Amino acid sequence: MYHRRAVLHIHGNGLNLGFPQNLAAWALASAWRGMPLYPLAGPIVITGRTASGEVTALDDDLVQHALAVTQTVRETLGEWRTRPPGSNEAALNELLAYAARDVTDRR
Repeated sequence: MYHRRAVLHIHGNGLNLGFPQNLAAWALASAWRGMPLYPLAGPIVITGRTASGEVTALDDDLVQHALAVTQTVRETLGEWRTRPPGSNEAALNELLAYAARDVTDRR
């Protein structure tokens, strides 16, 4: 579980099938969990979750988290074209810090 009010519908075999990593979904899920997670790959759908575990519409605040993190990842990847990170680890840490800020600022 990444967030108690959300469900990420992830292709379970995406990495093995060669789907590209989904950095926006990874950053969002990692920020929600408060720790870096394993890589996520391919298209990912986010829905809401009821208290009983059923799928429902995503709450507005979580929609805002997803939009903010997606925009931040897009902008950061663009910035890296002129200012590449020093390493993969530095890149992931930078994305995670921005995503954590995005979900904290919108709580």
